[in-house]
Amino acid sequence: MSDDALVRLARFVVDDPLDADPRTLAILRSGVIDTLGCIHAGARSDVAGRSRKAATAMEAAGAAKVIGTDLCASRPQAAFLNAVAGHALDFDDWEIPGNTHPTVVLLPALLAVIGKEVRGEDLARAYLAGFEVIARLGEALNFDHYDAGWHTTATLGAPGAAAACARVLGLSVEQTVNALSFAVSAASGFTCQFGSNAKPLQAGFAARSGVEAAFLASAGLTGQPDVLDHSRGAAALMGGLNTSRLSAALAKLGGTYALAEHGLVMKPWPSCGYTHRIMTCALRMRDRVGSGRIERIELHLPDFHAAVLPFGSPCDRSEALFSLPFVAAIGLSKAGLDLTDLETRAWEQPDIKKLMAVTEVHPFKPVKPEVNYSEEDPDRMIVVGSNGQRLEETCSFPTGSPQFPMDERQILSKFESNTGPVSEAQACKRLWTRKLRNWLQEDNVHSLFFEQGSMQ
Repeated sequence: MSDDALVRLARFVVDDPLDADPRTLAILRSGVIDTLGCIHAGARSDVAGRSRKAATAMEAAGAAKVIGTDLCASRPQAAFLNAVAGHALDFDDWEIPGNTHPTVVLLPALLAVIGKEVRGEDLARAYLAGFEVIARLGEALNFDHYDAGWHTTATLGAPGAAAACARVLGLSVEQTVNALSFAVSAASGFTCQFGSNAKPLQAGFAARSGVEAAFLASAGLTGQPDVLDHSRGAAALMGGLNTSRLSAALAKLGGTYALAEHGLVMKPWPSCGYTHRIMTCALRMRDRVGSGRIERIELHLPDFHAAVLPFGSPCDRSEALFSLPFVAAIGLSKAGLDLTDLETRAWEQPDIKKLMAVTEVHPFKPVKPEVNYSEEDPDRMIVVGSNGQRLEETCSFPTGSPQFPMDERQILSKFESNTGPVSEAQACKRLWTRKLRNWLQEDNVHSLFFEQGSMQ
């Protein structure tokens, strides 16, 4: 098959005249009439009525704000739009067991549903609830689930967002079960979409699904409580159900919180987290490379990391975020990667292109495939110069990981860079930033998080 299936389908959709014979049109006519009647009849059903109640509730308290803009949107759409923006540059945090970007799903979902009476500590508890669901499901399902090609930010993020929203909305246990059930059914996303706009969209789908699931459950709609662990449920169909692993993960509930156990991986550079060990190697090595020409760069990393970094010579920003040769080249040439490099299309610069052209990526079978990062499976970078010089660096845990965390100064510096510099004339923004550092103590966290939008 020379063309991708979707290309063939799209070509049919666009180009075929779609002129059917009378018999086929008669079938179509009957189907439309029949279904329209079913809609009218079903509009009187309990499930349709409760769904309308949920949709009304999502709109009742007014629209939610879209950060960084003057736009307001419905609650699900605001969650979607803020999550897409937060994940657009792959600059947001991620966690190890679920292999997800948790905060970019949880925070937009929560900001879409909270009212002005919500305190910082209430938001924190809801976040912890959502993170617990994401991480424990990650322990139960990964890496079979991720390796099968599922984008876990989407598949685990949706029930995580539903849990967070259920907590902050004060849903009952029964309602929360139903919210989780709906979110599991809505959850989908694929790693083969990496390197395209679909990746941040999938994070948006998860945030939106979490909001919708919570409101649907609050309206009294019900789902099957065993949709996750049924023999034909999500876990079994999306990578395999390991009942002992699921039991072990669920046994941790009520003990040490998953966030305390696993922490977050913060990102100093806007690219896929699986490129960051190589970037760390490049920065350690850069001052020793010297002025000679680089003849060859070898990059060694676990095969399941390499599988989501397919772009040897990126064509656009989305691909550059998932290009190991690009990250290695820019790390060696300019000591890091920032948003300006993406805006100026640094992958097209002659010096960067030369380095990418002599870069070889060598995936290997890890000793511990069940964990994301291991001292037994470090990334390795080898640089061979024209003078015969051979340099080598390894990295097990990158900058930003819990083992080598970014400090508060680095986090605030990144935040300031992302929101724009604070000048002397921006005293209000300076005050807002100081208040933001202590958001957990705020009585009205909704106003705090959206306050800065009026300053831009």
